[in-house]
Amino acid sequence: MSSHHDYIIEITAQHDALKPFAPENGQPLRFKIGDAVIYTNEYGVQFRSRITGFYRPTEPSGLYARGMRYYLDSSAPWMPVAQSSLRPDDSA
Repeated sequence: MSSHHDYIIEITAQHDALKPFAPENGQPLRFKIGDAVIYTNEYGVQFRSRITGFYRPTEPSGLYARGMRYYLDSSAPWMPVAQSSLRPDDSA
């Protein structure tokens, strides 16, 4: 790939063809706003958090195409996370 823009176009095309993530694949999102969750980052570190919103970009987005759907009350509230990195926090 020659640029970030080309990457976004490619990953968005793959997403649109495969529809691997909810809600585009016909499955509902697993969590709703206010749900207590445990977020596991790419290094395996876990954080207790709450869902604060849904990521719904208006333009093609590599983050969205990679399955990022949720905003959390975290130190990076602007960065969406994937459903696959979340599980219910039953202790909350």
